Amino acid sequence: MKTELLHKIIWGSLCLLIFASKVDAGSLRDINNILLAEQNIREDNPQLGQLVETFLKNQKRVVDFQSSGLDNNEYLRLIECQVRAFASCQDKVTGAIIDPVYKIEWQYSTPCYALSIGLLAQTGYLKDDALVKSGIKALDCSVSEMHENRCAHHHGEFFIQPIMLAMDLYKGLVSEAQMIVWHEKMAEIDPYVLYRDNLKRKKICYNHNVVALAGEYLRLKKGINDHKDFFHIHLEHQQQYMSDFGLYIDNKTNPPMVYDEFTRQFMASILAEGYNGTFFDFYFRKLCLGAWTSLFMQSPYGEVPTGGRSAQHIWNEAAAAVTYEIYASQYAALGKEQEAGAFKRAAHLALRSIGRWIREDGSGFIVKNRFPIEVMHGYESYSAQSQYNLLACWLMCVAYLYADNSIKESPSPADIGGYVLVMKDVFHKVFANSGGNYVEYELSGDPRYNATGLIRIHLKNSNPQLGPSDGIPHKWDNKKKQDLGGELYAVGPEWQDATGGIHRLAEYTNILFPNTSCFSAYRGSKLPEIDVRNIRQSVGGVAFEVIYTGRFDGVTQISQRVYIDHTGITVRDILKGNVKKVRACYPMLINDGMEETKIDFQNGKVILQSRDGQICFQAISPRNATIQRKQKRISYRNGYADIAYFESDKNVIQYKITTGF
Repeated sequence: MKTELLHKIIWGSLCLLIFASKVDAGSLRDINNILLAEQNIREDNPQLGQLVETFLKNQKRVVDFQSSGLDNNEYLRLIECQVRAFASCQDKVTGAIIDPVYKIEWQYSTPCYALSIGLLAQTGYLKDDALVKSGIKALDCSVSEMHENRCAHHHGEFFIQPIMLAMDLYKGLVSEAQMIVWHEKMAEIDPYVLYRDNLKRKKICYNHNVVALAGEYLRLKKGINDHKDFFHIHLEHQQQYMSDFGLYIDNKTNPPMVYDEFTRQFMASILAEGYNGTFFDFYFRKLCLGAWTSLFMQSPYGEVPTGGRSAQHIWNEAAAAVTYEIYASQYAALGKEQEAGAFKRAAHLALRSIGRWIREDGSGFIVKNRFPIEVMHGYESYSAQSQYNLLACWLMCVAYLYADNSIKESPSPADIGGYVLVMKDVFHKVFANSGGNYVEYELSGDPRYNATGLIRIHLKNSNPQLGPSDGIPHKWDNKKKQDLGGELYAVGPEWQDATGGIHRLAEYTNILFPNTSCFSAYRGSKLPEIDVRNIRQSVGGVAFEVIYTGRFDGVTQISQRVYIDHTGITVRDILKGNVKKVRACYPMLINDGMEETKIDFQNGKVILQSRDGQICFQAISPRNATIQRKQKRISYRNGYADIAYFESDKNVIQYKITTGF
């Protein structure tokens, strides 16, 4: 068995040397060429192609760009903080990582921990024999759990890639005999038995299956995978879930934004590792589109879009960093410094975002708030302190492995802006940015996670969570799959109809790609029309208008026109219909779990201050409006919110959001 296994490993390595087209990059792993010079993005997606071309022209005109000052060592620093925090959580007998809150091994924490220590040791960043031994014990535990089909919470799909990468990193740290034992065990895995997400069990396989494919390809490379059909059958299956923007569609309706980025980086890693088979042409084109789309969706604070389940978790930005590093290295290898620098900048913005959420013990707040970890505020039913912090470490390890530290940052779309990205597809979003002032607009919210309307505002030189950084959704019991009701809010209009009833645009969720199990206040016999008009796109400012036409409880048309420039965001709401009053509502973060927001009401405006920034919500029309608050304390991802508002007896209302300076 041992001789046969060694022959397989050697033959797999030779095949890679013969057939793979290598990128000459400064990354720790060999990266294969996944960009073809002849791809024309405009032909594959005209809107995106135009945005890319305009961005590259604008990028050349930037004269005062300041680098983040980060390099690849920031990955290692953040990873070391985390593993030192979780070292004390290791079971001394089994080697498993025990979650500090749930007090059990939670999903895939253990292999992520092992991979993280392997990278730190192999790079020479970590010189701690006790911690290295801890990593070896965790890897041995993880391999045995896979081999014996007893992965925690049946998450074997999430074990395979970190284990395969870790085994490469532990070469020289363990004996050859130990390495052979691990390879033998990994060679005996049957993916159809170990992984729940496969086509023998299901008709539809989403992100879990792609996670497995990334690891299964590494087994193919090693020559220790006798189930080659599993990889090829499922890679073919996954093609149907790629959108016209190159994003991964993780659900038929209301797909979560973060499971696009998460899944897509695994696909990119498969190509980067050397896959050049039947489906290469499809994936290289789609993934390149997705990589560029993700640049235009990134906020100036490095955050990936909010929207859907698992949003605003610390690992979201780590997943994005993998994509950014892969494409930075790819463009650098082609001699395209502009593109490479933009992707490197995006990776460092993502890293900086992660760094904002490190706790005193070195672990992270896994959701973007600062509540004690035992409170689990804003968590999903499957979120845990160990697994999601160590997932961030896993992804940062992968980003580091593909990163070329010689690439210099250049301005990214998040820095420059000058664009409006409209996606009226199943993701139903609009992203717009002018000079680092940024918005995300939800055209048709999923009430379990997001309201409809203007849900995110990130202004430069502020605190992004004050923005607001998300709207306010319904309360949702994910275990029981039950909508518990509540109030839906975004930045936008509220009105009183002729009978005195109160309604908000935010409540008309689930209207573009309806899911009958989800709430919507809309009662029209046919779905409303949603029109997005791109008014202006330039470095000096951008503007777009969203128009809803239908039956909205006394209103037949709702228009929100959004202007963005260097001063901030100006919004004009126009309602057509029989209404008594119109209000402009603004969700205010009043407590982030650790600190109360300072709130100062002045003439016609309210100023919020928290940590390193402030935001001002100001009434423009009517001129003499008084800003009030609803005296609420509504729970949402970032903490607790109250609602600031002002009124008008006309059907037009205008307001501005700035940093207040």
